[in-house]
Amino acid sequence: MSQLSVKFNLIEGVNVNSSTPLYDVEHDCNNDKHAIVQMKNDWGHLVIWGDVAQKHQDAKIWHNVQDNQSPSVAGRSWIFINKLTRTVFAGCDSFGLFPVFLYQCDDTIIIASSRQALVKQLGKPLSLDTDAMRCMLTFGQLFNESSILKDTQHIGASSTFSLSLTSERLFELTTNPLIGFPRENTTRFKDALEAVVESVRSSVTNCENPMLSLSGGLDSRLILACCEALNVKLPALCYGNKLSADARIANELAAACNISLLTSTDLTGHITETNSRRIAFAGQGEVPVHHAHALIDESLIEATKHHTLLTGTGAETYRAFYYDRGMPGFSAFGLKCLNKLTMPRVKRYITEEYGKTASAAYTLFPQHAEQLQSQVTELLLALNDNAFSAAQYADNFYLRVRAARMVVAGQQLLDEDYNRTHPFLSPEVVSSIGSLPARYKLSSAFHRKAICKLSPKLGDIEWDKTSKPLNQGLSLFQRYPGLASRLGLNNFFGKSAAPMFQYKYSDHTSHSLCAVLKYVGIDNAKSMRDCYEEMEKAGTLTHALGLAAVWQHLLHERP
Repeated sequence: MSQLSVKFNLIEGVNVNSSTPLYDVEHDCNNDKHAIVQMKNDWGHLVIWGDVAQKHQDAKIWHNVQDNQSPSVAGRSWIFINKLTRTVFAGCDSFGLFPVFLYQCDDTIIIASSRQALVKQLGKPLSLDTDAMRCMLTFGQLFNESSILKDTQHIGASSTFSLSLTSERLFELTTNPLIGFPRENTTRFKDALEAVVESVRSSVTNCENPMLSLSGGLDSRLILACCEALNVKLPALCYGNKLSADARIANELAAACNISLLTSTDLTGHITETNSRRIAFAGQGEVPVHHAHALIDESLIEATKHHTLLTGTGAETYRAFYYDRGMPGFSAFGLKCLNKLTMPRVKRYITEEYGKTASAAYTLFPQHAEQLQSQVTELLLALNDNAFSAAQYADNFYLRVRAARMVVAGQQLLDEDYNRTHPFLSPEVVSSIGSLPARYKLSSAFHRKAICKLSPKLGDIEWDKTSKPLNQGLSLFQRYPGLASRLGLNNFFGKSAAPMFQYKYSDHTSHSLCAVLKYVGIDNAKSMRDCYEEMEKAGTLTHALGLAAVWQHLLHERP
């Protein structure tokens, strides 16, 4: 996606009639002249960017800001500068796919569409925030408006703000209700499927040089099935190790549909200095090397850049981590009348999921453990709404918390080279799939049924979680992995074939982890040894090394 930044020149006495400009706008429209839309009149300047399939929202934003309203709409984020009042207004799209970054330090204010654009506009590297680093070591992601960059706020999902450029510097942030999220389980499968197909049609129609990001999973396979139903042939790319199940299955899918597929070079499994540097500066510290979107290599980028990627982001919302714990009777989570029984369990599942990497961190940073633990608790409370069933509450949490920060951070890693569009996150799709009965969310039931209905030949191809054709269904324990776990059996609902990448870290990365731990407050040799042992015991050492591999570059260049 083309990247944007606005720097404000805070010189007292400057007004709209002054010869000194109030602000500078920098942007780079890589591959689509419509990627960044600008509208102006005598007193205001509006800049809009985001999902090209949602460009029809731009007129609404323009009319609303002129009426002194701050809208939050699906897929489009914006900045409006009122030159008469010296006030800037901005809003992030309703699902946080295109966040707004606000940097304030002394007399410098920068608003940007990415961390990378912000640092480029500032002209110097920023220090990493130690609280944010501890949070990422603990949970693997950040929350709310926290940022890995100092003096910077990450404005996300349905949030708008106003900022006075006068000496008083008044700032006001508002987070609106999630737009289009359902409250009733009323959708039929047929309606949800139609909404997905129409959303894919809109994405293809409204973007330049569309390309499908294809893997061995179900999200991209469903988009491909929609393209087949629409008789649309798109080129595709697939990244990760060529020997992985994902790459092999993606090749089979592409061959079945007679489309071209560009792939990564074969990866050795080692983290190279060049690759970790690229990830570090593209993600500015919020994307570790083990994030799925970091797998793409420079040769594949060079061969495919300047396309608009159709991505499956958002589709995982409706079959996220809590559904993978499936037990018989899980469909009851979709009944609001049972919330007293089901809501505590869903909240426990979410807490336990974040706790997978947290236990070691609580030991490493005991003085911060309570504050770290409270972050997840506060998020659970903030999203509490008795109008939702437990299943919808879980969907809402994943969409607003997991997808909007961890998933989007990885998506932004590619924004310098690609535009992107998100068919699964149009308001119509969110509403229709989100309001399906919970049985369609268990074991990826909606995806599996939709693919087989739209394109039976794609249903004949292997699924990486079962190592058998998708249309052959699931065994008892694949359908109910929670039951398998309760009986002490193996986990039957993870990838069962060769992974996209086997991470192997050098000794240099281990030394970098020492530097990272010192930076966040652990500074003696005995503690370092204890840290490594604690992380190895908890199974989180690889996670910490993946973060250290990128942070080492940013810490080396910090002020």
